[in-house]
Amino acid sequence: MKFRVGRVGRAVAGAMAIAAVTLMATAGNAAAGEPPPGINWDHTLTAEGVRVYVEEHGDIISVCDAKANGRAAWVQVFVGESAAYEMTVTEGAGSCETRRASDGGKYNLREVSILLFFDGNGGERNWHNFSNNH
Repeated sequence: MKFRVGRVGRAVAGAMAIAAVTLMATAGNAAAGEPPPGINWDHTLTAEGVRVYVEEHGDIISVCDAKANGRAAWVQVFVGESAAYEMTVTEGAGSCETRRASDGGKYNLREVSILLFFDGNGGERNWHNFSNNH
């Protein structure tokens, strides 16, 4: 038995393929500009071209590029007075980079004062200090 697809069948199949590609592309872009979901962030920091999110429990820090300005968004993390690590978002506006304690090593922050420097506009460094007590 041979199955024949007529003109209507091909049109429906084509429309479904286009819809599937559009859905996948849209879902990918929407997720790229968001920090990890399901977290009630302890600190949300904003400056020109950058957003930084901090969840103390789990030592989760996410930096997002918030503006298409040709500048990378970045954050430097200091534990006490020592530089721990730096993250830079290189994928452009709407993209985020995230690190957490479960990544191990330098990402598992001690329960002390944490200092963040961040920028997304190539200007002055912005800063935020908090006590990592979770």
